[in-house]
Amino acid sequence: MIELSGEIPFLWKLSAESSEGYCSVAMVVPCPPDTEIKDLTIETTVLSLSGDSSRSGKEETLEWNQEDISLFLKLVNQKQQNTKPLVPDTVRIDLTDPDIIEIIHVVAAAGFGVAFTSYGLLKQTDSSYPLHNCEIGSQASLNTVGGFKSCVVVDIDDDDVVCVLLDDIDVRAVDEYDRLCRHDLLLVKSIDILHSELAENKKKPTTAVLH
Repeated sequence: MIELSGEIPFLWKLSAESSEGYCSVAMVVPCPPDTEIKDLTIETTVLSLSGDSSRSGKEETLEWNQEDISLFLKLVNQKQQNTKPLVPDTVRIDLTDPDIIEIIHVVAAAGFGVAFTSYGLLKQTDSSYPLHNCEIGSQASLNTVGGFKSCVVVDIDDDDVVCVLLDDIDVRAVDEYDRLCRHDLLLVKSIDILHSELAENKKKPTTAVLH
């Protein structure tokens, strides 16, 4: 269990994954230098595309930026909304908790993933579903060609919304894609964002597992 107050001492570690410029993304919790305890590393399934081939050939460590921290805390607070913190202005997290690991995957995807366009992937929105006013960190769903799928809103720019998928989407009927996977990013319009309850009772694909 880690108790956070003030700045979050988390790091990202980018490691070369392929000669095509992709790097795997892991979260690192550094331990005090005066101890013999090793840094804690949590691997994610997220790949970062480096624009610099020389950078992608070596390991790189980055501090979490303010967007990472803000999204992480929003998602953790949503999870812990029914639990009052023991100390004001602090957050206690268990880094072995699958829900916390899932949040780390979402934050990594938001920071390093490349967003796919949603052209041909979503069913046309009509008046049958009320508009869902969302903000960054909101749970939502998308009416895709593969059914209603859960997602998390991670960026909003006017009418454009970027989501991290929480379900796989089988899109083999769409020429541009084979499959979009859990933790992929999707660029949609605000009108496409639907209430999370529409996908709440849908069975998740067997491949949608925590890593």
